[in-house]
Amino acid sequence: MGVELAPGGCPKGQPFFWLFSNIFNHICPKISTMGQTQQYRNYLFISLAVVSFFKIQFTLFTPLSLFTEEAQYWLWSRNLDWNYYSKPLMIALYNRFSTFLFGHKEFAVRINAVFFAAGTAWVLFELAISMFKNAKLAYWSSILLLVMPFYHLASLFHTTDSSLVFFWALSILLIWKATHSHRLTYWLLAGIATALGILSKNVMVLILPYTLLFLLIKDYRQIISGRFLVFILIASMSFIPILIWNLQNDWVTFRHVGTLGGVSGTGQGFQWTDAAKFMGEYIGGQIAVISVFLAPLFVLAIKKWRSTMDDRLLFLLLPVVLTWMLFLGVSLVKRVEVNWPAFVYVSLPIAFAYAIQQNKRWLSYTRIATIISGILLILIMYPAPIDAIGFKKVLRPDKDPFARLAGYKELGQRVDFLKDSLNLKQHFVFSDTYHVASSLSFYLEGHPQTYNPNLGRRKNQFDLWPGLEQFENKNYAGIFVKWGEDSMPPVQEAFENLLHEETLTIHYRGTPVRVFLIQMLGNYHYLEEVDVQAY
Repeated sequence: MGVELAPGGCPKGQPFFWLFSNIFNHICPKISTMGQTQQYRNYLFISLAVVSFFKIQFTLFTPLSLFTEEAQYWLWSRNLDWNYYSKPLMIALYNRFSTFLFGHKEFAVRINAVFFAAGTAWVLFELAISMFKNAKLAYWSSILLLVMPFYHLASLFHTTDSSLVFFWALSILLIWKATHSHRLTYWLLAGIATALGILSKNVMVLILPYTLLFLLIKDYRQIISGRFLVFILIASMSFIPILIWNLQNDWVTFRHVGTLGGVSGTGQGFQWTDAAKFMGEYIGGQIAVISVFLAPLFVLAIKKWRSTMDDRLLFLLLPVVLTWMLFLGVSLVKRVEVNWPAFVYVSLPIAFAYAIQQNKRWLSYTRIATIISGILLILIMYPAPIDAIGFKKVLRPDKDPFARLAGYKELGQRVDFLKDSLNLKQHFVFSDTYHVASSLSFYLEGHPQTYNPNLGRRKNQFDLWPGLEQFENKNYAGIFVKWGEDSMPPVQEAFENLLHEETLTIHYRGTPVRVFLIQMLGNYHYLEEVDVQAY
């Protein structure tokens, strides 16, 4: 006797199968849901593989150099420590591991960003599944994330934001599971993820008060449970290397963060004109890093939460709103970099996707906005086709953010050529900025340690390493490189003679965007550094 199947392949309840019918009718919807989830996981895997492939191709074949911050963090990996002037230790360890595997190449540095980005999109998918039990919504949440500029930059360039965004996403996934399952395992894992996030970038610490606030609003009894306290304890262990290192180094990280946050070291009173300017830049920048085309969905998500008071939307949006307001306050006293609050936006795509699902009138708009955002990101990375039709007038090459990455590779090659031409044996390389010094260390043959004496700048990591004093009066030649064409008299006076001087003009998109001054100097004596108490 044949068995009649219900849609999806489940046996209908016939007399012979009456016992098993009830079991299958209960299980089959779950099997169907699991199958759909796996299907969309496969779609996501393919999508991430394709996107990651093209990001790797960009790194391998772009004429652009490492971002100077990437070069700085790479140089940290050559000088391992428990903490660094401006950031914790993990980015140095990521670079140390990847360069051990692949050598000191641009690919070895940026592959970290590609892996963290793919991991972030995957974690976001799992968070959406855990919250909404909808694989299609989860998949499109990840796709929305892929076209957001803040994520795109963190996935291309390996800065501390690359790992911060990943660990933020992972932590909120585990915290959500912990708060709804009440299982100690998830609180333990959330504590570990949060600790790694704090050790990747200090601002990750914000997840602690945000979690506390969410629980105060929704389930205050969990706060006094041993499980939540275990989470706080494990996460707080990340402070140990940071505090011990700072105790040994005059609390420079805290001084630096205080200056960045406008708490100290600003040197001037409140100015309404500056506040208005900085606030305008901040608001415009934050809309841009989400995507100006996707920003309206934030309003839609907020309206959806207000009409439903959905706990899930509260969990996703609370950190975003609070962080946005925090840095809006900072923008009243100083300029806020666009990436500072962007890490919390990683949860927005889920809120967007859910709001769209509940209001299908926005579906067509979102599809168009996603496509436009993705195309614009590609064109900014590869502007040559649109430069031919006048894009240079829209975004001048010297104002293009990517122009900051132009020329360091060529600079390293030119300095190596001059060094060999002059047959310099005992020598050292230095600059008046850590940007140039770090990039030269990466691009010069042999990756020498470079130096950044203080000639009037604020303090940085180079001040904590051995400086030029080790070369005094030992017949060392010096190679000095700086942005711009103007020489610095104190530098020349520190040497016996000037062996060679030239400028190197860097072009990007067919247009001059930067000039470097290169000086080859003979017999170093002594350079008096400036004692600037600016952090």
